[in-house]
Amino acid sequence: MANYSNLVDQIDAQVECFAFDSITSTNDYLSALDFSSTTQICIASEQTKGKGQYERIWLSQKDASILLSIRYVFKADLALNGLSLAVGLAVVDALEELGIKQAKLKWPNDVFFDHKKLSGILIENTLQGQYQSVVIGLGLNYDLSQNFECQSPWIDLASIVPKLPPIENLAALIINHILKNCQLFASHGFSHFLRSWQQVDYLKNTRVELDLHHQTFMGVVRGINSQGMLMVEVNGQLIEVCSSKQIRLI
Repeated sequence: MANYSNLVDQIDAQVECFAFDSITSTNDYLSALDFSSTTQICIASEQTKGKGQYERIWLSQKDASILLSIRYVFKADLALNGLSLAVGLAVVDALEELGIKQAKLKWPNDVFFDHKKLSGILIENTLQGQYQSVVIGLGLNYDLSQNFECQSPWIDLASIVPKLPPIENLAALIINHILKNCQLFASHGFSHFLRSWQQVDYLKNTRVELDLHHQTFMGVVRGINSQGMLMVEVNGQLIEVCSSKQIRLI
């Protein structure tokens, strides 16, 4: 059973931590708090209504996943394009410290290993005067049982590494990497991370169907631009894609 009572002591920044055995949604919990300039973390052993992209449900099992959210404050005039990509890179960096070198990032918010989903990211933000309060949600499959049911192909950390690190230590490692990348993002924007992303881009040179102006086109992913948008080549022309709803893998 996870014990996050001492998590704050492992974080390399001033933060406020909220730990729960069970909660509906870590994102919702932080979003409901009064605005604070202090970075806040909510972590739980279980989510009963975990959230994914586009109002999907994030499936998990109790004590078998890392389920956390971070509320980080950025200036209101900072463009958040590419923030989920920078957070994904933080997860990859943390995994590399465990010796996992083959993790990839599937634009815009998933960590993949061996063509299966290992982790997902959800970003929600609200304006608070001159600031924007950004809640970064993360789910990572740690040690799921074989009867775990999910329509999408999935993998957990237990299937990748011979010896699992304590879940509390892994959570702290990931949080520290995310906070570091948030600080870099606030100072330099996404362009700072572009080269790193190119090294772990799961979709590059993949054939996709692209929905554009109520039509469907066949295209090939050519990477991302400095704003974190996906670039799809259609009939020799590069098209910027800002939503994963617009593409389907072939």
